[in-house]
Amino acid sequence: MAPWREVPYEIRDVTPEEDKIIKKCLIGYTKPFVKCGKNEYVMPNVFRKHAEYIYNFKVRPDDIWVVTYPRSGTTWTQEMVWLLENELDFEASIKKPLYERFPMLEITTQIPEIAVELIKINFMNLAKFQGLNKAVKRPSWETINEAPSPRFIKTHLPLSLLPPNLLDTAKVIYVARDPRDVMVSNYYLHKMVVKGLLRGTFMQFWEAYRRDIFPYMPLISHANEAWEQRHHPNLLFMFYEDMLQDLPKHIHSVSDFLQKTITDEQVEKLAGHLSFKNLKKNKNVNNSTGDTEIQFIRKGEVGGWKTHFDAKMELQAEEYLNTRLKGLSLQFPTYDNDDECSRL
Repeated sequence: MAPWREVPYEIRDVTPEEDKIIKKCLIGYTKPFVKCGKNEYVMPNVFRKHAEYIYNFKVRPDDIWVVTYPRSGTTWTQEMVWLLENELDFEASIKKPLYERFPMLEITTQIPEIAVELIKINFMNLAKFQGLNKAVKRPSWETINEAPSPRFIKTHLPLSLLPPNLLDTAKVIYVARDPRDVMVSNYYLHKMVVKGLLRGTFMQFWEAYRRDIFPYMPLISHANEAWEQRHHPNLLFMFYEDMLQDLPKHIHSVSDFLQKTITDEQVEKLAGHLSFKNLKKNKNVNNSTGDTEIQFIRKGEVGGWKTHFDAKMELQAEEYLNTRLKGLSLQFPTYDNDDECSRL
């Protein structure tokens, strides 16, 4: 049995000012948020209680992990991976929700303190969202730890907060997306989940984002940790925008990475299944909370942020990206670092 490891990073409370900004956007959290590690990843306070267990989570050689910052193509990639690993068994895929086939490691740590009892009584259909009804009863990492192999595991945690032997043990697929589109998508996700109770405005969400004080942020550090490991044989790094541009090509890439054989005809069939038009109709994948206007699977587009950002926000976004990407080889397909720098 492997020795128990203490987390090698510090966990400390955010400042009162930062906590106030976060809580303008998110409801139900009563304790101060925390920052974790040298990159200061923001997490709810309850993460303190689970961090060591997650860091010591037992990774298996036949695990397949999908790691992303939230709203970066996670669900899309999960469904692709699960079907490739299950011989394109579309019938089996509709018998169980994706969150049961491909559970989220740390979902227990994301539940607001006030929401625990509300989930138990299924307030606003929350119990049916991403399996929250089970996550409030027992830690999600504990349930996954006892699941039979092969396991499919989703997480939004950066590599540095995950088990240190992850990459040397299991297959990991990381997907990154333009931070501006990620921010817009996250705003609508929270609007869907809490509906009329959402008190944060779009501008308040943007303020939290551009200051890197939203859960799982800083986003650039999150992506860069994986980018720096992109040559590791057990890591496949992909960009959401590239997947949208040529999904069949990326289906081939993922199948090769997983050492699965797939024909062009099967690729075409899987690509059709994974189209956003079809995913929105698939209730086992599009796990919404009953809101007819905003769905968990939203638009699946590139550059949607342009219809939401005013001129001031565009300049702020340029400054944010230029500052965070400076000195890194990481470059998003939709953002030319050098070109943007020349305009400032």
